[in-house]
Amino acid sequence: MLRFFSKFQRSRNIVLLSFSLLLLVGLVIFYIPNTPLNPDGQSVTNTADGDDEVVAEVGSKEILMREYRTQLQAMALQYGRGNSLPLPAMKSLGLDKQVLDSLINNRLLLDQAESLNLTGTDREIAQTIRTTFVDNDGKFIGAEEYKRRLRLQGTEIERFEEQERNRISETKVRDYITTGIFVSDREIEQRFISNNTKIDLVYAVFDIEKIRKTYQPTEQDLRAYYDSHQADFKANDPTRQVNYLFISTDDAAKIVPVSDDELRAEYETNKQVELRASVIRLDVLTPADEDPVRAKIEALNQRVRGSKDAPGEDFATVARGNSQDPTSSKGGDLGWIKKDANKSSDWRQRPYSNAIKVGSIDGPFRDGRSWYIMKVTEERDVPFEQMRQTLRATVSNNKAFQKASQLADLAYEKATEFNDLAKAADVLAKELKVAPGTMLRSTPYFKAGDPLPTLGKGAGFASNPAFEEAVSTLKKGEIGDKVSIPGGQAIPLLVDQVGNGQQLTFEQARNQVEDKLRREQEPLLVKSRAEALLAKATTPAELEQLAKAQGLEISNDTNFDNYRFPGATGSRNSSSYQAKQLAQQLKEGEVAKAPLRAGTAYIVYAAKKRVEADLSQMPGQKSMIRSTVLGELRNASIDAFIKGMRMRYEKEGRLKIKQELIDKMFAETPNPAP
Repeated sequence: MLRFFSKFQRSRNIVLLSFSLLLLVGLVIFYIPNTPLNPDGQSVTNTADGDDEVVAEVGSKEILMREYRTQLQAMALQYGRGNSLPLPAMKSLGLDKQVLDSLINNRLLLDQAESLNLTGTDREIAQTIRTTFVDNDGKFIGAEEYKRRLRLQGTEIERFEEQERNRISETKVRDYITTGIFVSDREIEQRFISNNTKIDLVYAVFDIEKIRKTYQPTEQDLRAYYDSHQADFKANDPTRQVNYLFISTDDAAKIVPVSDDELRAEYETNKQVELRASVIRLDVLTPADEDPVRAKIEALNQRVRGSKDAPGEDFATVARGNSQDPTSSKGGDLGWIKKDANKSSDWRQRPYSNAIKVGSIDGPFRDGRSWYIMKVTEERDVPFEQMRQTLRATVSNNKAFQKASQLADLAYEKATEFNDLAKAADVLAKELKVAPGTMLRSTPYFKAGDPLPTLGKGAGFASNPAFEEAVSTLKKGEIGDKVSIPGGQAIPLLVDQVGNGQQLTFEQARNQVEDKLRREQEPLLVKSRAEALLAKATTPAELEQLAKAQGLEISNDTNFDNYRFPGATGSRNSSSYQAKQLAQQLKEGEVAKAPLRAGTAYIVYAAKKRVEADLSQMPGQKSMIRSTVLGELRNASIDAFIKGMRMRYEKEGRLKIKQELIDKMFAETPNPAP
């Protein structure tokens, strides 16, 4: 693309024309295709087999395996928090489809850019390069330095500039789609009211996990479902039944002693620090208190922090005279705060989440209807005795796992020696001091991805990829090596295998039948129980009472601000946005007419208190609100456009996905070592 820089150097006078010709010659020489090298001269291009294969066609555009693989790897690292997520896990989470959909959406926009004559031009690419690759004075670094920097990054010039063209093209299409969108003053007012109307809610959650524990289909239900859906239960995939010898980690823990010396060693190796803090709190009781309380907390913050000319006042003294927290009589002292990773959003965890040092002050910050200033006053190692129980559990679990693994090696040795799991169990049971029969287990018939709820200590209603892989290569009657399962180790033996599309009998299909029936019935049960509770509750107090009677946890919140809804946030279609809108339709003391869906759960809720928005404060937020709403409308419009175009391309046969190539890539790519 550097050959296009000369276009910016043209001039009518002879001097500039000569200069342009010289520059063009230099850039043409520079633009000769180069092999991407790193500073050591070694090629950094890592091309895997099949990278240039086309995995999808979107109109006139293609998606190469290279792009799909790269995006998949990036997603694996993102979800694995730095460690690559295994491919089976990615497929189970649907991330493989998410990556492909993202690439397809990109190609839809690029194909439309071409149709609408909105493709990024050479001039636009050159201008982007000139404004991106600049020195400290903001001037273009020059063609040679531009080329050198790309090579240092292992980036091919042609590919980089093509990516820039695509980025510009996509941006132009997005602007084209959203050019007519505007935000009216009425919409701004509605959003301000929505943002600033405070609904104090009481709610409880009907979770599908709790329903699973109480819902058990009868034998009659299962047989009836099988009889009416027999065509769904064929062994299109290998369907296996496995016996296994189970070495329980809990049983191993009972025979491995834990000494005080081991606890002390674990304590010294993994010492934990806890912090002590004090707080000043001011409450906002009514909308009229907003400004006065904010002004006062800022003044108190200035007093305890001090200035260049004067040191800060004693925090405890200021807290005693001003704080509305119950700790004010103790100078705001909260005591030692235990670190809790599961409550990182709790304001009391701020000393840890914000890495506040002893003597430092945090705030002012707001939580709910209160403003806070916090000071960390002390730091200490968590005392040994306070950690003893945790240390014992850690050491015991580690030793038990090691012991169970050692015993599993012995179990495999004996099982293959005797060619009999029962005889191996007789040997192991003596050391574990358990009855041999308790170690012998069986699975139902299952295929890859089926739940194994009774595997080991109990896997819940999830599949077990490690166990599936361990038995996938076994022949009938063959014993496999040890494999880790919930609660211990297993030595598997393949009892039976059905395949080739064979019709499964009820007994062979029973596990799949129950899984399918549960998937159909459990969501309906969750919703119906939530609806039944709301039908009885007429006040927030009654809702709370009825929910407690069903063993549900009662929570309080404002506008569902602290509830973590599944899925993306920020858009008008998000669950969190919809929940807030529904909550704000309630009057004070009113119970919701219908439960609120949150993923597989349903929320029953009621408004305990309602505080209306103060419209006099709107002018100061108008510009910010307009920008936020405009962004949401743009995103919604683009999403709708892409969805519509995809449907059209699919209908016209212009979207072709070569799933067999993707499946082959997954099958041939080895999982990273644990």
